[in-house]
Amino acid sequence: MTTALAMTAMEILEATPRTLRGLLGTLPAEAVTDAGEEGWSPRDVLAHLLSVQEPAMIGRVTLMLDNDEPPVPNIDEEAALVNSGYRDRPVHELLNMFAKQRAAAVAWVQGLPPDSLARGGRHEVAGRITAADQLNHFAYHDLAHIRQICSLLTPRVERARGAMGEAFPDTG
Repeated sequence: MTTALAMTAMEILEATPRTLRGLLGTLPAEAVTDAGEEGWSPRDVLAHLLSVQEPAMIGRVTLMLDNDEPPVPNIDEEAALVNSGYRDRPVHELLNMFAKQRAAAVAWVQGLPPDSLARGGRHEVAGRITAADQLNHFAYHDLAHIRQICSLLTPRVERARGAMGEAFPDTG
């Protein structure tokens, strides 16, 4: 169990909006709205990140800061996405909303006393966690979904590689 926030976690949390804007910001609508095998498109993944940011990144940490060893609820990610209304919004709007909300969240975390990140609770699936665990997990969550977006975009480009695709079938 960790009680400190990994230095790279904050950097990842801070960089994710720029990374997503770089990946998705100028692509045509069909590239960001085509769903992959699991049913989500790159826009859906972005909407998901936005829909869980407040309850998972801020809500869970606040719960642990304000209470002694509280129960920390799991989040139904599909329900959060559906209830958010973000799924059908334009990508540029989602990118702007995400950047604004994430900047506020990062500033909030950076303003916390370092010892507050050792405060904990009992997550209903993971067991005992600390505020630092949650923030480190959220940085990991960002990276996992960036990887997912890249996987969703890859087939579009892969089909157009011609002889390069035959000569270099798996460059991942």
